[in-house]
Amino acid sequence: MSNQKPERRRALRSSRPDSGRWLTVMVVFSHRTFRWSLTRRTMLWVLGVVAGFWALAMIGSGYGFWATKKIMSFSYLQKETQGQQEQLRLSLDQAQALENEMNTLRKQHTELLKLLDPKAPSGSPLPAPSGQSNASPIPPGTRERLARLRQDLDATTKLAEGLKARMEPVIKAWSHTPSIPPTAGYLSSGFGVRVSPFSRSNEEGDGLLGYHTGLDISNALDTPIQATADGQIEEAGWIDRYGWSVIIRHSEERETLYAHLSRLNVKVGQMVSRGNILGFMGRSGNATGVHLHYEVRQNGKPVNPQPYLRLQRQWLSALGRPS
Repeated sequence: MSNQKPERRRALRSSRPDSGRWLTVMVVFSHRTFRWSLTRRTMLWVLGVVAGFWALAMIGSGYGFWATKKIMSFSYLQKETQGQQEQLRLSLDQAQALENEMNTLRKQHTELLKLLDPKAPSGSPLPAPSGQSNASPIPPGTRERLARLRQDLDATTKLAEGLKARMEPVIKAWSHTPSIPPTAGYLSSGFGVRVSPFSRSNEEGDGLLGYHTGLDISNALDTPIQATADGQIEEAGWIDRYGWSVIIRHSEERETLYAHLSRLNVKVGQMVSRGNILGFMGRSGNATGVHLHYEVRQNGKPVNPQPYLRLQRQWLSALGRPS
């Protein structure tokens, strides 16, 4: 009994907590024992890291839920596009109205000139008062009316020239430049370096990081995909890695790519206009989910499509500003 007491005391002392250790985990086998001890500071640090990852996961899930709720329907996108096109059409109508007004003023100007001098050719200068001896009587106030018409014609001509100068470069660039979103949805992956889901897919390079050459827009299966500018279908079919895809040639230096479609609505050589339906969203090729991979290529090289998505709206806003 006397020999057992010291051992009991030693066991009691060893069971007392160590001030430097906050948690100790032991795994005991018949032939070996493993023990891990953590200080309070280390434990708090581990818990902080776990809580941080959990918070990020919750924020990501919340954003995904919010983005899904915020997905605009394709019908709304079409209405927006049509509204912008209607605004441009009204600007063209304004130019046409000015042109009609100019034609009316020119016609009145010519009629008054003939009234002053029937033998004078159209657009000839106003005859001098001394040369009226053999001419028919001129109604009172005709010369004053003619002067006012000339002033109105000059003012209208300047307005038309200013409107034409603002609109010509816009309309020329507008028709063949990608300037609207290709589909409805939320941006699930941007342009540039990202964590790549594939080592070799539609990204350049290998490894964990890849270079994403376009934008990924996610939405429901079979969401319609529209052409973002006028052009000609250069490719329409299965393209390695991209799956069912469409490539539109808009100009000598610019083209757009629409990839991972579920099915196509166009064929090679077909001419399309902005807003025409090219196909429907899918997950063909190397795709981790239903989305559209959209590229804008300048001289064969992908460029960031983001600035192109709202160009039409920016141009229409510029039309409304005074020169």
